[in-house]
Amino acid sequence: MSKPPFEWMEPRRNPERGKIDKARREAMYRVELEERAALLQRLGYGKERTRARLAANLTWDFPNGSKPLDGAALDAIVDRLFDGAASGRAAPRGKGGTR
Repeated sequence: MSKPPFEWMEPRRNPERGKIDKARREAMYRVELEERAALLQRLGYGKERTRARLAANLTWDFPNGSKPLDGAALDAIVDRLFDGAASGRAAPRGKGGTR
């Protein structure tokens, strides 16, 4: 078999690329949900209301049902945020707070 005249014209994809991309997408969505949950907490939302709002956002963003994160991951994010702040972790500063 001879070499093609222009090797760069032949795509060489990493066979693991699909798994890598999926993991990166999941991490991106997880960070986004963590940031949204923290914002809702700062706005005074309670734990259950925050969970319901994030679940509704996921349903809106992914109407066909193929959500990037399942309900358990969403619960873990909300639980970590609300239970962690009550267990001695410093609460987020408000605007104009001391450093």
